[in-house]
Amino acid sequence: MTGRSRRLRAALWIGIVAALATGERVTAEFGDPIRGQSLFVEKTCVQCHAVRGTGGRIGPDLGRTAVKGSFFELAAGMWNHSPVMGRKMDEAQIARPTFREGELADLIAFLYFLNYFDEPGDPKIGKVLFAQKHCIQCHRLGQEGGTAGPRLDRLPRGTPPLSIARDLWNHGPVMVPAIRRVGLDVPKFEGSEIVDLFAYLRGQGERRAAREFRSSGDPERGRVLYATKGCARCHALFGRGRAIGPDLGRSELRGSVTQLAGRMWNHWPAMSEAMESVGMSTPSFQGEEMADLFAYLFRSRYDGGPGDVVRGKAIYLQRGCAACHGQKGEGNIGPALGNVTTGEAKERIAERMWNHAEKMGEKMSTYSVPWPHLDSGEMADLFAFLAEGWKR
Repeated sequence: MTGRSRRLRAALWIGIVAALATGERVTAEFGDPIRGQSLFVEKTCVQCHAVRGTGGRIGPDLGRTAVKGSFFELAAGMWNHSPVMGRKMDEAQIARPTFREGELADLIAFLYFLNYFDEPGDPKIGKVLFAQKHCIQCHRLGQEGGTAGPRLDRLPRGTPPLSIARDLWNHGPVMVPAIRRVGLDVPKFEGSEIVDLFAYLRGQGERRAAREFRSSGDPERGRVLYATKGCARCHALFGRGRAIGPDLGRSELRGSVTQLAGRMWNHWPAMSEAMESVGMSTPSFQGEEMADLFAYLFRSRYDGGPGDVVRGKAIYLQRGCAACHGQKGEGNIGPALGNVTTGEAKERIAERMWNHAEKMGEKMSTYSVPWPHLDSGEMADLFAFLAEGWKR
């Protein structure tokens, strides 16, 4: 990564942290991704894990393969990976990291927001996609392309991807009917295709500075836009709200902000028809509104769905937690939990579990008890019980 790239990413991190600090649902436990980036190195994570090619090769590249759905998916991934990771660290003679005073929250925030940024697109692939998606039949670049749509080589080369995505979305009411009139399919984007296409368009633009565009977005403004643009009338967030359209807290919205914009575009034809049927107009976006909306969605998805105390109690009993910590959290082989985890934030509970994992693994091995694997929903339920169940 070049010095300019590092400075740009640092500036974006600062923008994200500052913006998220104003969000409605931000709590004191929400981590700082800038500190988490430093901890990733200090806690020796980088010796085993790379981030988009930079770092160790023992474990997976966390910039490309890490679970990114919510806090609970990241925490569950770390927990389930703990026994294997411990063995690998012993083999490499690396000390197992422990966390204190919110450090794990910072690290998880760093890993979570890695997904906010795009990887560099491949303009060569983008050029192929420009033809395959039939963009070239309507839009001109240099001496090639059609004239039915606006020229695309007049963009400033520094135009942010979300700015292009915003214009693409706003162009939908004209473009989609025009595409259908000539018998073509409306283009859809999978994986990183939209990132590659935008990399090609930006590389073909004019060599002049683009106007400033704050890519991090403001989640509080995005929360307002989510209501005023009509999103809340059709879409739930982790089960909260209407369910006419897809739940925007679930897996269909994973990816960087530009990939999310691509998936949103894929939804345009069906969404416009559905909105028209109930007398709503398709929303358009101005200025930084699309970035603000995605910042809100990212922040909302971090917390994940609410856990269920009753299901959490069943998990506590079924996975053997009670055998060591007591039916009522009074303690036994392991420490008492009843007066410790009550009222604690999920980040703090995860930190306690992680720090306890090594000793817990030794005890479980002694008693031939299998390691308790948890999916994200089970972890959310268990944490709800640990934080609230003792006082019921």
